[in-house]
Order: sequence, then structure tokens, then C-alpha cells
Amino acid sequence: MRRIVRRREVVADDWLYAGEPGSDAIGARVVRPLAAVLEDLKTGRELPAGSAVRLTPTEEPELLAPLMDKLALIVVDFPKYGDGRGFTQGRLLRQRYGYRGELRATGALKRDFLFFLARCGFDAFELMESEDLGDALAAFDSFTVAYQDGTDGITHVRRREIAG
Repeated sequence: MRRIVRRREVVADDWLYAGEPGSDAIGARVVRPLAAVLEDLKTGRELPAGSAVRLTPTEEPELLAPLMDKLALIVVDFPKYGDGRGFTQGRLLRQRYGYRGELRATGALKRDFLFFLARCGFDAFELMESEDLGDALAAFDSFTVAYQDGTDGITHVRRREIAG
């Protein structure tokens, strides 16, 4: 079973991706590609509550806006190292569209990204297999202040200076 970091803990992943062994079993919790979900909606098939969707870098987060109340999980794909579009997608989903469910980053991710992904609103992380998840947890404590606003509660430098 795949292991991920969720809310700053290493846990077993209770979701399967479409096409993985067992994903066609009755009652399986399956993450489906956005294109498949949108196609179902076009044909009149209702999206059940507690669903999950995978967003690629070229797909617009605004397509998920009408579905927010039905989604338990949104997975944002980082297909290659250096592709930062997922950071923007995560921030848009949290701040502009008000998504409150689990927001997971997956793909070409290393522990060095965790602090910054958390600042953008991600609360779950599927790192590359070469990464030690236990060691990766230390990345959340890399910094105690930040220059930009974020969704993770880290003190903003300018606010700290005003308050101090």
C-alpha cells in the first residue's frame, strides 16, 4: 500500500488511482482524472459526494468550482521537476474557490517542496519513492516566518514587525 504524508503524519493512502489494481472493485475510493469526471457530467451522470479528482498542470482549477461540495480529495499533479503550475492551482483552489477538503500534491516532488506546498494550501503529499517520508516531515519546520501570505498559519514577516 502506498504511503503518503497527510496533515504532517506518514499514513497509508486509502485512495486508489483510476487504472490501478483494485480500483474497479465495488466500494473502492478512486481518484479519477478531471477529463473523465467532466465527461460523466456532460452525459448527465451525477458526481457522488465524497468523490476525488486528479488535476493536471494544463487543467484549470475553475472547472472544479461547481463541484467543490462533492469533492473529498483533489490531487494536483506535478509531472516533472521544476513545473510550478501546481503551486498556483493549489493556492487558487484554497483561496479563490474555497476548497476545504484534502488537497494532495503528487508527482516529481521532493521533501524540499513540502514547506512551500503547505504555504499554498496543500495538506497531503505523495513524494517520489526515493524520498524518506519520515525525514521529509522535518521540512515543515524549515522556516518560522515567511514573506508572502499563505494558508498555513506561518507568521508573515511584515505582520510580525508591526506586532512586535
